Amino acid sequence: MNLEVKIQKRLKEFQLEASFSVGNECVGLMGPSGSGKSMTLKCIAGIEQPDSGEIILNKNPLFDSSKKIDLPPQKRKIGYLFQGYALFPNMTVEENIQCGLKAKKLAKLDRARRTEEMMEKFRIKELAKRYPRQLSGGQKQRTALARLMAYGPDVILLDEPFSALDEALRDELQQELFHMLAEYQKPSILVSHDLREIRRLCKKHYTIKEGRIQPNTDSAQKKARLPL
Repeated sequence: MNLEVKIQKRLKEFQLEASFSVGNECVGLMGPSGSGKSMTLKCIAGIEQPDSGEIILNKNPLFDSSKKIDLPPQKRKIGYLFQGYALFPNMTVEENIQCGLKAKKLAKLDRARRTEEMMEKFRIKELAKRYPRQLSGGQKQRTALARLMAYGPDVILLDEPFSALDEALRDELQQELFHMLAEYQKPSILVSHDLREIRRLCKKHYTIKEGRIQPNTDSAQKKARLPL
């Protein structure tokens, strides 16, 4: 699969101009706070609307200002992991994972089977009946990843997924995510401030500064992801 992004959006401090493509790999997006990283992800997901440009997935336009195409988020088949995980506080772990599957109108038995599979994969089966307030930071992240992957997205967007975790847990979950992305084999974008994290998880990365993608001469661009 291939995701092509070429968008412009006027922000308060500057003009966002993001232009890049992602194949069946994880691409990193780095930059200081307020540089346009998260806004770029929100535009791809359909949460925000660019002023102009296009976002094309496998030759199918998700957004095209010239053709007045702007698919709503639920029709883009994009999985978005927010910094705060965005779990529903009044739903159990099991119910949180199932909520995306209900939108796909899967049969009840198929939803239950897929939920069970994801809880097993992310090692949270014993947490099925717990609510987010009863979970640790790592458990919340595993639940959010399980919900995201259960839906079967065509693109994964990860916005600072490890920022709230301590170093030991961060390393453990980075390793799990590394293997998950290796199996996934579809476009994914990781936003992070941490160059080491980007190098561990991404085959290449871009730096964004004041809304513009900068030329990147980092030698890591030419290498495969570093082993964990």
